[in-house]
Amino acid sequence: MKIAVIEPIGIAIQEIRSELPEHMIIECDSRQWADEQLIDFVKDVDIIALTNRRLSAAVINSAMRLQLIAVAFAGIDHIDRDAANKRNILIKNAAGYANTAVSELVFGLMISLARHIPDNNQKIREQGITNTGIELKNKVLGIVGYGAIGAEVARLANAFQMTALIYDRKSQVTLDDLFSQSDFVTLHVPLTNETKGMVNLRLLSQMKKSAYLINCARGPIVVSSDLKKALEQGVIAGAALDVFDVEPPLTANYSLWEAPNLIATPHIGFNTREALVAKGQLTIKNIKEFLSSRL
Repeated sequence: MKIAVIEPIGIAIQEIRSELPEHMIIECDSRQWADEQLIDFVKDVDIIALTNRRLSAAVINSAMRLQLIAVAFAGIDHIDRDAANKRNILIKNAAGYANTAVSELVFGLMISLARHIPDNNQKIREQGITNTGIELKNKVLGIVGYGAIGAEVARLANAFQMTALIYDRKSQVTLDDLFSQSDFVTLHVPLTNETKGMVNLRLLSQMKKSAYLINCARGPIVVSSDLKKALEQGVIAGAALDVFDVEPPLTANYSLWEAPNLIATPHIGFNTREALVAKGQLTIKNIKEFLSSRL
């Protein structure tokens, strides 16, 4: 089969070729390409491997032999799933590759919020007075979404002697109850039509004024303009975001930069050496399993 690797997936192309020696591997870095250029590249491939580049219906429909889209990423909202489903093209993601990386970042951000680490880092350079923080012990952590990452966050919360409140489709805790009772709320749901804009000003207004919001899931789950209002009006104490309504890099005049008590990181939740290797290995494993199923 002919396999197109259209952007880096975490392991070197030489290793990919050694893992799949009986198949033709072509590669490019199409992250800056227009669809028209990519269409020409993938027109006769059987498998496309990618990370988080957008894959449009036009590209998918141009690849007439396409059978598998192998995604070296957990989320697949950058793939036109309707186009793939109409042609029975299988989409396989690298589920679980960044569970540890994302979960650890959640607690890094949580401690940064609780202890005002970015602000105190600046104040020590200016000989300023430090801010008094809070401890995580005995605090309530609201976990929205209880997949693999949500479950790992809950396990770490137990190590910090926090009380975990969990909201998912099976839980008896309502979203309003979770937001109103938690000292920290962390989001771990996929981006769907149901979850897009789920965290709005009404829900943020349910939170304690001393509470913090953390989003390492998908940016559009939170209405950014509502979060900006909540921070500016002191509705909540602060927020930490690793994801945004647009993918980084963000412009200097991005609206949330004006909001106080905000910690932001440029979508680094998955970006550890271990996770990057794991996503590549999982992607190759998914391709091999698909090829074996076609024998």
